[in-house]
This record gives sequence, C-alpha cells and structure tokens, in this order.
Amino acid sequence: MNKSIIRNAIVCSLLSLVCFSCSKNDYTSYCPTWYGFTYYTGDYPNYVQGTSGNNVYLTAGDSVHITACQKDRGHLINATDYSWVLCYDTLDTAGKRVHATKTYNRHTNYDGYVDGDADPVCHMLLPANALPTESGKRDTIKFVARYSYSGQGVTIENGNIVDNTSYNGRITPQSGATGGGAAGNFFFNVRAN
Repeated sequence: MNKSIIRNAIVCSLLSLVCFSCSKNDYTSYCPTWYGFTYYTGDYPNYVQGTSGNNVYLTAGDSVHITACQKDRGHLINATDYSWVLCYDTLDTAGKRVHATKTYNRHTNYDGYVDGDADPVCHMLLPANALPTESGKRDTIKFVARYSYSGQGVTIENGNIVDNTSYNGRITPQSGATGGGAAGNFFFNVRAN
C-alpha cells in the first residue's frame, strides 16, 4: 500500500510540475492598442513632420506619409490586412464636384515584424486635382486593420481608447475569439493652392 501512495504522490507532483510549466506561456491572442496617427508631408529626404491636433492642412499634390501608432503590440497574430482609403473631392468629366476615393491595401504577417517595424505605414499622394475642402467639412483617410489569430482570442468589450493628445485621429480595436481588427479616421483639410 505504501508503494501506491508513493506512486500517486509522484504522479501528482509530475502533473503539478507540468501544469505550472505550461502556465508560463501565454497562448492568448489579442489586438494592439493605439495612440492614433502621425504624418509627414513632402518627398524623401525633405519630409516635414505634421502637427498634432484637429487642424491638418494639405495641398493638392502633396505626398503624405501616415503612420498608425501602436501603444502596445498585439500578441499571437498571423495574417494581417491593412486598408487605407483616401477620401477627397474632385471634379468629374462634366465639371461637377464629386466625392472620390483612392485605396491602398497591404497584406502582411504581424508576428513576422520586430517591434520597430510593427506600426502600419502608408505612403500616398493627394491627387493634384483634389479640390479645396468645403467649409464646415473635413476630408478623411480611413484606416482598417484585420487580424487572424494564431492563439485563443480575448474579446475586448469596449475597445481600448488611450490618451492621444500628441497624435491625430483615434483608432479603436475590436477583438473576438478567432480574429480582430481596428478602425480609425485621420481628418484633414485640402487648402487652396
């Protein structure tokens, strides 16, 4: 009988050891949290950093380099799709003011990047035929991220909105059991040439 007690004690000890060693690994997947956007205008190497706040002014034909800045990186994320949609007004062939969009898509592997290369960046050109923004309105760059998780997802109920006074716009994450994402808007005004 003593042998069975000793054997059971050894088995329980080994199981406890296995459970504790597994608990050190984090197999949960979750989205990054975000500060907001930063941007530069101009062509390399003559970039000019934009100011933070709500009053961003661009000129038709400007080259814009926009970054969605993460506060905290996501965890256990595989395939990632980023979409940037530049929304502005222009003239159609009949000379009538119309709303136009230009979309930039990127597919990548989120966990394949080190911390320094993780923030999504888009280089875009505000078309030379973009019209000045109408009074009382703003033009927009819409950012959407879609993530496929490689672990068990953690659901975020309300999203994570952090203080972003040094940034432009706001980016809100969404998360579920198998994947997540984020969406945000960067607002700007096109000034007359």
